Amino acid sequence: MKPVSRWSRVKQGLLGWVYPPVCAGCDTPLDSKRQLARPFLCADCEATLPRIGEHYCQVCGEGFAGPSLLSFRCANCSDHELAFDYAVSCYRGAGVGSLLIHRLKYGKQRHLARLLGTLLDEVWRDRRLREGGPWWVVPVPLHSRRRRARGFNQSHELAHELVARAPEGVSLELHPLLRRIRQGVNQARLDRRERLVNLTGAYALSRRRLRSIPDEMGILLIDDVITTGATASECASVLRRELGVRRIAAVSVLRG
Repeated sequence: MKPVSRWSRVKQGLLGWVYPPVCAGCDTPLDSKRQLARPFLCADCEATLPRIGEHYCQVCGEGFAGPSLLSFRCANCSDHELAFDYAVSCYRGAGVGSLLIHRLKYGKQRHLARLLGTLLDEVWRDRRLREGGPWWVVPVPLHSRRRRARGFNQSHELAHELVARAPEGVSLELHPLLRRIRQGVNQARLDRRERLVNLTGAYALSRRRLRSIPDEMGILLIDDVITTGATASECASVLRRELGVRRIAAVSVLRG
């Protein structure tokens, strides 16, 4: 994680004029030191975030309680093929984490992307991400109708934060390569089986008409929440089919 720069302090001071420095989880006022370290989240609320930790499925990122000496596919992903190589998430989708995502997306509290960006630092615990670069960072797109209604794409905001906070020695570039061409039913309303088929044909390459990417470049797909992995998998399948991408990892703040 990069140290807090002078410019970051200036931006935070300006932001404080618009958004009071209070915790987004419980409305507790935050002092300047806390606000710089973890903006809009108090220490008590942060302590309730359920970290996935060191033990998780090496394919879909589902966390489990104890260590395993063997590489295996968990119950979530063992019965279907995922187009990405692996997924890494930071926290389980419960408690204050779900509240923060909900306020960002549906409460239109765009400033919370900065907080969630700091929480995304947790993904760099995975050596495959730290050592697997260089990466192009690709946000999961929203349908244009939904993006207009919301005012922004939360995945693009998170992707921007991830690039801005890249650890030393990790090469990241933001490239919005995808667009959503079919809206369909909101994934949150569907069960696991329905999620896996709902997104077929929902994504395509952006209109930039990019034909290929450098062979050494991997793709980091960024989303706010990964549940079954269906969304990231459908995006990855487009990138593999249309651009011949060889390495794709999916990254999210929460694991549903």
